[in-house]
Amino acid sequence: MIVQRRLVSGFTWVTGWNLKNIRSKNDCLEIRYENEGNPSKLIMPFVWLRDHCTSQKLYHLPTNQRKSNCCDITSLSKIKHSNQVIIDEATNSLQIVWIDGHQSKFKIGNIIREGKVEKNVSNDNKIYELWNSKSLKDVPRISKSTLSLQSFSKNLVKYGVIIVDGVEGTSEATEKLCQSLVPVHDTFFGQFWVFSNSATNDEPAYEDTAYGSDEIGPHTDGTYFDQTPGIQVFHCLTPAKTGGDTVLVDSFYCAEKLRNESPEDFEILCNTKISHHYLEGSPPGSSIHSVSLEKPVIERNSFGNITQIRFNPYDRAPFSCLNSSEASAAETIKFYEAYEKFSKICHNPDNSIEISLRPGSVIFIDNFRILHSRTSFQGYRQMCGCYLSRDNFMAKAIPFLSGKSQTSL
Repeated sequence: MIVQRRLVSGFTWVTGWNLKNIRSKNDCLEIRYENEGNPSKLIMPFVWLRDHCTSQKLYHLPTNQRKSNCCDITSLSKIKHSNQVIIDEATNSLQIVWIDGHQSKFKIGNIIREGKVEKNVSNDNKIYELWNSKSLKDVPRISKSTLSLQSFSKNLVKYGVIIVDGVEGTSEATEKLCQSLVPVHDTFFGQFWVFSNSATNDEPAYEDTAYGSDEIGPHTDGTYFDQTPGIQVFHCLTPAKTGGDTVLVDSFYCAEKLRNESPEDFEILCNTKISHHYLEGSPPGSSIHSVSLEKPVIERNSFGNITQIRFNPYDRAPFSCLNSSEASAAETIKFYEAYEKFSKICHNPDNSIEISLRPGSVIFIDNFRILHSRTSFQGYRQMCGCYLSRDNFMAKAIPFLSGKSQTSL
């Protein structure tokens, strides 16, 4: 074995290997290297290497899209002889001559960065700052006069909520502000709403407690949609005579608290899928407007990081879980116990902050993360708002989170 160590992009590579590292079935390649002094190896299937070839034949660089339709990828991901795998130690690059004569060239550092599975590493938690009433005393604010997409994005991603002050207290000004930031996420409620607890001909009148004056507990919106609304926007145009305060809860913080205090209950809420629905009609509830089936309360990625909370005790659909199995019944009971524990954490005042929305201040809420609720109120109260596309927001926010852009609105 020829061994040569060289520092490349933060790694020290072991750039030579003998041909015994090519499996006899001609399907994989083994590469050995060192990372911060620790010897490591990767087993790379030839089909993976062919799939990641960025040659002009297989990859359209201007659009960063593959050209292969994958109809023959496995049959072409083979080599005839072991000497068709070539290492260039001077440049730490790898060349493969495939069975059809096509040649692929790779930078070893690039293929390891792109393909290595890091089960315990993720950047997700680095961009969030989980909070409760002690760690976050008030909602982050920014003046419209100094508003930039960079500051807006960083705060909304970090805390899950931000208020833009200095906005004219009209629905027109609010809608214009929203459209300047992120595209609207349209639903059957419409693209933009003006609503109150005393609906007129100019306002919608849906059969939803949001259009009343009673207290509403912490929840996320649109759990009855498969594509959950991403960002919730509210602007209070006319405050109530008394009450009507907004209560916010960081559900990611609450879920992590549940994970630490009761791991079994956390797993139950990650693995049990339930349904939500939105009903209207006469008699009440006779018409289904929307239903979302089999979604977990806590959604996480392969790193174990929480990516979305769907928590709305009010809009849950019938839980179709009954059968003849006592074990199934026991699992159902455990789900309700876990749901109750999580709900208690979310309703604990120590985990929430309360604010009074006023004309001129528009609040933006990450509906994947932040639960919002409302205290009961008396008197007339008028609101306006909309949902914004979270996918479009994140596409705009990512450059700022990585520090690669300084573009302003």
